[in-house]
Amino acid sequence: MSTSIDLTTVSPLNSRATAADRHYRDQMQIKFTKQIWYLIASVIALLACVRVARYLYSIATIPKSTPEKESATKKSDLERASPRMGKISIRRLPFALATAFRIVSFRWTIVVGSFAISSVSELAFILGYMAAIFIWLLVDTRNLQAAFWQDRAAHFASAQLPLVVGLAGKNNIISFLTGVSYEKLNVLHRAAARTCLVLLWMHAISRTAAGLPPQFDFTHTWMRAGVTGLAAFTLATLLSIRPIRHMAFEFFLLSHIVLIAIFLICGFFHAREQEHGAYIWPALMLWALDRFLRFSRVIYNNRLWSRKNAGLSNATVELLSEDMVRLTLRRHFTWIPGQHAYIILPSISNLPIESHPFTIASIPESRSKENSAVFLISGRSGLTLRLRNHATQNGTNTIPAFIDGPYGSPPDLRPFTTCILIAGGSGISYTLSLLLNLARLVFLDTCGEKSAVRRIVFVWAVRDAGHLIWISKILTDTLASASRTLTIEPRIYITGSKYMIPQVTSESESGPPSSPSSISESEKNKDLPSYSSLKLVHGRPSIRKLLHDEISASLGPVSVDIAGPSTLAESVRRTLRSNVASPLAVLRGMPSVTLHVETFGVVKA
Repeated sequence: MSTSIDLTTVSPLNSRATAADRHYRDQMQIKFTKQIWYLIASVIALLACVRVARYLYSIATIPKSTPEKESATKKSDLERASPRMGKISIRRLPFALATAFRIVSFRWTIVVGSFAISSVSELAFILGYMAAIFIWLLVDTRNLQAAFWQDRAAHFASAQLPLVVGLAGKNNIISFLTGVSYEKLNVLHRAAARTCLVLLWMHAISRTAAGLPPQFDFTHTWMRAGVTGLAAFTLATLLSIRPIRHMAFEFFLLSHIVLIAIFLICGFFHAREQEHGAYIWPALMLWALDRFLRFSRVIYNNRLWSRKNAGLSNATVELLSEDMVRLTLRRHFTWIPGQHAYIILPSISNLPIESHPFTIASIPESRSKENSAVFLISGRSGLTLRLRNHATQNGTNTIPAFIDGPYGSPPDLRPFTTCILIAGGSGISYTLSLLLNLARLVFLDTCGEKSAVRRIVFVWAVRDAGHLIWISKILTDTLASASRTLTIEPRIYITGSKYMIPQVTSESESGPPSSPSSISESEKNKDLPSYSSLKLVHGRPSIRKLLHDEISASLGPVSVDIAGPSTLAESVRRTLRSNVASPLAVLRGMPSVTLHVETFGVVKA
């Protein structure tokens, strides 16, 4: 049985501490650790309640369609007119307050260093968490005596490790309860991890400065484990700094897994000596559970146990344009439009188990049969560059591939009257799936899947006009099959110098909306694309004018969904902070606007 040795006898300050002081200190460590977790649990519970309330509200606000309403809606669409600024009405106050909250929390952004931006809500959660940790760390410490906080810092850090690991997991209960996807929780994961690192260094430095007795020298295994774990954690944090992470992502990914595993294992053996191993083993269990669930998903999605389904371990690779690759996988799984999945390409990756996330650009055709999961991948660097080079050298071919997913919590767009989908570059994978799903919902018009959407503006800014060859078929088919109650306006902006766009007129067959996988090889190789129904513009979109015109003319709530570079997202946020979407405008009759930005992290690119 290990004995706990008190270090309060090694410094002048600690020498004045009585047995009652030491007992009080130990009790406060346990009490404050519990209080921090009570606070975290309360925040998670609050967000879960907000998620349930939003879901119930969205269901309740989807109007039931009648022939009279559809006729009136169609007529109003034809008479789309000017801004409807009227008198201020107090009945619109709840919507105005909601708009003010969205502007302050999500549309105001702050530059964080040279490589990132963050919303006010993200910073509020991060700073609030850090403030709570350090307030509880330093309260009741008798004029900040190290004897009262040096061990408390280690306790706090160890107790927060399950939260840190939970926020990083692809399968985590926090995301399930709150509806916040794991890639957005990753911002809080990094902040919590760095806070824990500061606490551990405070513990280590204060202990070392006080002078270590012989019982605590580095001849003991548990002390060497503590030093090794702290060194691994520190190195993992340094390698996760954004410039390093973006410059060598594959190296970061592998090193992060190895170093954090070393830290957790060594940290457990170090804390167990002082009978505090129970703080750390839950983090190890959460990490192992997430890995087990991901491994199980890969086996199930790809039917690895069945020789009859050997084809479900392959994917078709096609080069759509100079830098765009389409990867198509036929799998027995379904997803929500807007979700993403992790793809493992053993023959392309440097490591056989290396996986990367990509948004699914298609929509599921069936819930019980095979579906075509289509990924539009821009070849830039690392894995995507190697995949593009492979497609360039080999043409359309088949490669081994495995899929893990789906992941993500895309928004429900059914309650909105107008949906504005804006994409830049490969961000079209996200907005295209939303477009196809909305068109299908209105087209099917089945009971239980009613949609209030009556107008969709689809905006895509892309450099190369060559992308029109594969996108035109999808968009023209979607336009042809759209319900008479739904207006779809696609606008494609060619921002590069390649702008050879001949005028071609062709007829598209009617039918349900198609997905990217519906383009045949012969259609892809046509010299001229069919896009007579598309609005093509050479240059960059005027975000301010686009949003002003659409919001002003909308007859109901508006959803703006964007996927692309952060500069594009910031332009949208800036516009939605202006008069057209302000609380005062809502009070005067303008529709409320909800913004959703699809991005992995807070990159300022």
